[in-house]
Amino acid sequence: MVHRRCIYLPRAIKITRHQHRLSHTSSLVPSGDELSCGVCRKLVDVNYGQFSCNKGCHYAVHSKCATNIEVWDGKDLEGVPEEEEEEVMEPFVRIDEETIQHFSHDHHYLKIHHGNENHGNKFCQACILQITVSDSFYSCVQCEFVLHETCACFPRKKCHSLHKHPLTLFHSQSPHLNELESHYYDLGFFVCNGCGGHCCGFIYTCCEEGCEFQLDVRCASLPDPIIHDCHPHDHPLYFNFTQGECMACKSTLDSRKFLECIECRTFLCLKCATLPRLAHYKHDKHPLTLCCGEEKTTDLQYWCEICESVMDAKKWFYTCNSYSVTLHVECLLGVVVYMKPNHLIRMHEGAESILIVYNSGNSRPVCIECKRRCGDTLLVKSSGNNYCTIDCYFDIYAYHF
Repeated sequence: MVHRRCIYLPRAIKITRHQHRLSHTSSLVPSGDELSCGVCRKLVDVNYGQFSCNKGCHYAVHSKCATNIEVWDGKDLEGVPEEEEEEVMEPFVRIDEETIQHFSHDHHYLKIHHGNENHGNKFCQACILQITVSDSFYSCVQCEFVLHETCACFPRKKCHSLHKHPLTLFHSQSPHLNELESHYYDLGFFVCNGCGGHCCGFIYTCCEEGCEFQLDVRCASLPDPIIHDCHPHDHPLYFNFTQGECMACKSTLDSRKFLECIECRTFLCLKCATLPRLAHYKHDKHPLTLCCGEEKTTDLQYWCEICESVMDAKKWFYTCNSYSVTLHVECLLGVVVYMKPNHLIRMHEGAESILIVYNSGNSRPVCIECKRRCGDTLLVKSSGNNYCTIDCYFDIYAYHF
C-alpha cells in the first residue's frame, strides 16, 4: 500500500543538514541502534520508507521531513553526477603569526590583539558587538576596522539548518550585495530572518535567484543542536521549524525562528539564544555575564544600575561575579542590539539619510513619531529630528512618501 503522493517521492536529494546526498529506501537494515530523524528528531521506523545517507553515515530522515519545503530545495538528483567539491574559500590570507589580510578589508592588513587590554570604544564590524577587555581581536594597522578573532574565521560559504540553500558571507561594503534581493541592505542595514532584528554587520545570504533569505552572523553561527546555559545541558536544543512561547522573553512572534527541546517541548527564540554571554558596562572595568534567571531566589532584591528599578531575578539579566552590579538586558544592550553608533543609513532619493548615535544627552529626547521619551542606548537622528528606533522612522517615512 502506497499513498499516491508518496509514489512521486524523489529518489536522491541533498539537504543542508547533512554533508552527503540522501537516497530514498523502502526500509533500512536494522543495526541494533535507534535512529532519530535528522529534522524532527523523532525515532525513525526502519520498516518504512525514509531517506538515508549514500555514504553509509548513521543518518536518516523521515520522508515527510526530508521533502519539507523548508528543508529540501525541490531538486531530484537521481542520475545527476555528483559535482566535485568546491574549493574552500578561506576568509583570510595569513601574512605572519600576528597579521592577516581579510577578504572584507583586503586593502589593509589586520593585526591580532589579545585580551586584558583597554580597547576603548571599539565595535566588531562583523557581529557589531563591543570589544571587551577579555576579547582577542584583529584591528587594521592603518584605520579603525576591527574584527573579533572568532568573527574573522567565519567561513565564506556555509550550510545552515535554517535554510534549504547554501549561504554566502558578505561584508557591509561588498558591491555584490547590490545585485542581490536582500531587503534593505542597499540602505546600509538588513533584517535577519532568524531573530528578526536589524543589523548593519556581516550578512549570510542566499544567492539563489528569487530567494531572499538572510542571517546575521550570530544566528548563522548557532550550531544544531546547541547547548545553552538556560536549559539543562543534557537537553540539547534543535532547529525544528516549530515554535512556541520562548522560555526567556515569552515571545511567540511568527517572524522569529525558534530552537526546541524535544524532551521538554520548550522553546528558545533566536533573539534570546544569540544574546552575548559577556557584555561591557561603561562603569565597570570587568565584563558582565548573562545570568539566565534564578529559580530559587533569596530575600535579597536586585536593582538595575541603569533604570534604578527592582529586577525580577527569575528573568535574564547581566551581572558581575559578585552580583554587586546587576542590569536588565535591554537597559545594558538596548532594544536594537546589532546596530552600531555613528552608522549612516543611506535612504532612497527624496528622503534624508539617518544616523545612529548614542543616546547620551543630559535628558532623554522625545521621539517625533511615537511622542515618547527615547530610553534606548542608541538614537536615530534625521533632519534634526529624533526617533526611538528605525521602526519609528519608517512609520513616519511611509506616511509621507
